[in-house]
Amino acid sequence: MADWDKVNSVWSAMEANITAVGQNILLRLFEQYPESQSYFPKLKNKSLGELKDTADIKAQADTVLKALGNIVKKKGNHSQPVKALAATHITTHKIPPHYFTKITTIAVGVLSEMYPSEMNAQAQEAFSGAFKSICSDIEKEYKAANFQG
Repeated sequence: MADWDKVNSVWSAMEANITAVGQNILLRLFEQYPESQSYFPKLKNKSLGELKDTADIKAQADTVLKALGNIVKKKGNHSQPVKALAATHITTHKIPPHYFTKITTIAVGVLSEMYPSEMNAQAQEAFSGAFKSICSDIEKEYKAANFQG
C-alpha cells in the first residue's frame, strides 16, 4: 500500500526543481535503456552529452514530471489522469507499458540521489508502492485497449 501523503510531501519539496529532476530521470532512462530514446522524436539520434542541457530535453522533462505529478497528487484516486496518459501513450506515442515501470524505478533512484534527506527508506518504499499502483493501472488500460506494441 502506498503512503500517498509521504509521496506528496517529497513531491512538493522537489517540484521547484522539476526540470532538473526530470532531465536526470530521462538521461538515466536513455543511459540504461538506450532503445527508449527512440520513443521521443525530438530526443532520438542524439548522444546523452548533446541532450544534457537542450531545450528539448527540458521541455520533455517538464511534460513527463508534470503528468506524473498530476497522477501522484490524486493520492490513489487517479483513474482519470491514468486513462488520459495511457490513451496518448497507446494511440499517439505507441510506447510499450513496461517503460512506465522502468522510468518510475529510475525516478525513485534519481530522487534518492537528489533528495537524500527526504528520500529515506520509508519515502523510497512509499514511492515504490505508489509507482507500482500507477503502473499497474496503466497496464490495465493497455490490456483493455489490446495494445500490440
